[in-house]
Amino acid sequence: MSSQPSSEHNSTPPAPHGRGPWPVDLAYRAWRMSVVRGFLMVCLLGLTYWVGTLVAGGDAVGHGAHAGGGSGGATAAQDEVRYWTCSMHPNVKLPAPGLCPICFMDLIPVKAGAAEDESAPVMSLSPRARTLARIETAEVKRRELAIEIQMVGKVAADETRITYISSYIPGRLDRLYVNYTGILVRKGDHLAEIYSPELLVAQTEYVAALDAADRGATATQAFGPQDPMIHSARRKLELWGISKDVLDTLARERKPSDHIRIDSPVEGWVLERMGYEGMYVDTGMRIFTLADLRHLWVMLDAYELDIGYLRLAQEVEFETEAFRGQLFHGRIAYIDPVLRADTRTVKVRVNVTNPDLRLRPEMFVRAHVHVRVGEGGRVIDNALAGKWICPMHPEVAKREEGTCDICGMRLEPAESLGFVDEAGPVRDALAVPQTAVLLTGKRAVVYVEKKDGEEVRYEGRVIRVGPRAGNYYIVEEGLSEGERVVTHGALMIDSALQIQARPSMMQTGEKEVEEESPAKAEEPPIVSRYVRDAMYHQHVAPIVEAYVELVNALAADDAEGAAAAAKRLRAARAQALPHGVEGDEAIGAFNSQITAIESGLPAEGADIEGIRAKLPDLTRGLETYLRTFGHNRSGPLFEAYCPMAFDNQGASWLQAEERISNPYFGSKMLRCGEIRKRIAKDGRVVHE
Repeated sequence: MSSQPSSEHNSTPPAPHGRGPWPVDLAYRAWRMSVVRGFLMVCLLGLTYWVGTLVAGGDAVGHGAHAGGGSGGATAAQDEVRYWTCSMHPNVKLPAPGLCPICFMDLIPVKAGAAEDESAPVMSLSPRARTLARIETAEVKRRELAIEIQMVGKVAADETRITYISSYIPGRLDRLYVNYTGILVRKGDHLAEIYSPELLVAQTEYVAALDAADRGATATQAFGPQDPMIHSARRKLELWGISKDVLDTLARERKPSDHIRIDSPVEGWVLERMGYEGMYVDTGMRIFTLADLRHLWVMLDAYELDIGYLRLAQEVEFETEAFRGQLFHGRIAYIDPVLRADTRTVKVRVNVTNPDLRLRPEMFVRAHVHVRVGEGGRVIDNALAGKWICPMHPEVAKREEGTCDICGMRLEPAESLGFVDEAGPVRDALAVPQTAVLLTGKRAVVYVEKKDGEEVRYEGRVIRVGPRAGNYYIVEEGLSEGERVVTHGALMIDSALQIQARPSMMQTGEKEVEEESPAKAEEPPIVSRYVRDAMYHQHVAPIVEAYVELVNALAADDAEGAAAAAKRLRAARAQALPHGVEGDEAIGAFNSQITAIESGLPAEGADIEGIRAKLPDLTRGLETYLRTFGHNRSGPLFEAYCPMAFDNQGASWLQAEERISNPYFGSKMLRCGEIRKRIAKDGRVVHE
């Protein structure tokens, strides 16, 4: 069945194919839109009337409250709030509550009854502000801390276990049993054989003494081993290094030999071979160098700032490039008492055992020492308390009195050798996490959390910190145990205080007394002896003009001009006479000051750098004269100062113009400096 379109949905016949809507359809659509608009207007008017009624009712209630309450109620509540601000942006101050225009947080009221101290480094944060700022705090408490001292160095042979094989008699090396370095020789192994005619003579004398002792019926009793000739001849051979067995064989067989064999007295590795077959040697000439490589030294460089934490017998861990990841251990046996000026380090010697021969001399090592520190940064190192130590070998430590296993010396108590702190037990150090400390170079600032009910305030406090131990700073002064400091977000709090121009880590709020620099220090009193239009002004004028020319030449890097000006200045000194100076005391002052100017002159033939080096002395002498006796120039003289002269030591000079012309640097930094003062004709000084 086919359905017919209802008149409700289509009251007009469809338009013919290919044409637009019929006029009847357009009229219907216009009528429908007008009905919808009318309905919406009615709804809008009703809503407006309803809202207006509520507002009018609220105002009436408010007026009634004012009328009934007089000056109380809302007026009193409004008077309690000075302004509304944002916890994260304290520079936002609005008269009404709302949202922060920057971060859209709820504004908090600042009450008039709790007036803020604008000069205090205190910041209050709401719970939401603390959450957004991610404020974290930690308790100030005593902790077990250790400072890691890092050092570098290299492995070296133990000097106490190095043996030098020398020739005891003059002769010729006929044979070398060991003819290359690095070989291991054991005690008693043959090293070399020496031909020596003197040895043959000495052995012949010994045999002759024995033969003489054997002659006669009573020869055995009269000339036994105690015979002086036999004893002298035998002793001579012993001093030449001939062993007892060889001498006994010689006494028994009576066959002298012109060769002597050198055997190794110890076990070790051959480090050096200084001889070769056929070489003639003298008494005492070194032939071999042996070393026991099972016991080595590690020579480390400790920086100057770490010296105070190092102690003898401290355990050291180190690793090498050859065996990465493997730690070797040893103990500090020696700390050099002299600091090396070129590297600002001291040598630290560590004794180590090397049973498996992994360590080899000249290997580079990286070492570190973990030093426990306590209150005040003092080293806690009492592990050797009650033990007995060898003064020469601190690595030898025993629980009972005895002798050293290496050198046989008597062991001494560790306390007497300074290995144990005798100041008594040291408490753990009071410390804070290093993230809590804001360092400004001269000061250390932390923010301490203070709770007053639900209100949380953060108070800035300047503290004194000691050395850093790992992730903590030792607190010397300014904090008490149990307080809480901000460890995360302290910089945000400090920034907020800076925005409000309150004391912060960059501005203490206290009037700091600046150290008076030499340039600002009070000048020594000078008695003016100026005489207007006196004859001495004409005598000294060539000195002043020559000085000005000297300064200008140095500023222009004119070496010849500077030398010529210095020569003219030296010649003008002879014409400087105290004509017109009144009084013997004034004349004496004149002559002494002119002499001071002369002593500041550079040596004849000095180069431009030599002239510049003498300019400060010349300037001081001339300035003292000008301030005492004045000058006759038409304008003032200016004193300039360059803080970078002479490796930042600073120096002054005088010039005729107010524009800076630096004579110490010349064209390199011609305008470097500042005008400090001007010297008038009568010597009076006007500071700029």
